[in-house]
Amino acid sequence: MERPSYPSVRIRYLDRETVRKALDDLVKVLAEEHPELEAVILLGSFARGDAVPASDVDLLLILADSELPFHHRIPAFLPSRFPVSVDVFPYTRQEIEKMLREGNPFISSALEKGVELFRRPIPRG
Repeated sequence: MERPSYPSVRIRYLDRETVRKALDDLVKVLAEEHPELEAVILLGSFARGDAVPASDVDLLLILADSELPFHHRIPAFLPSRFPVSVDVFPYTRQEIEKMLREGNPFISSALEKGVELFRRPIPRG
């Protein structure tokens, strides 16, 4: 006898092209709205290419400077709509340099293995 499926079971599909397009759009908006943003680096499963339907997008955001504490910066960089969950890590350049000197494995790995999506050109003059 066939049994009905459980209503709590949901089959999810990861549309990588949709996520990639949304990511490109997000990076463009962030660069336009945040002149302090120097670079955006994609981390984790999407950077490695092994994302699954439950994966989120992890972004290291390198800022020139910020007066706000780390946790207070996060909301300004989160998208209002996105096909998957997004985690942002908005660190200033000075904070990243300090973490590198201290041997922080998260930052070291992010800079070594992450995929750079954006880098603001250095002004010449």
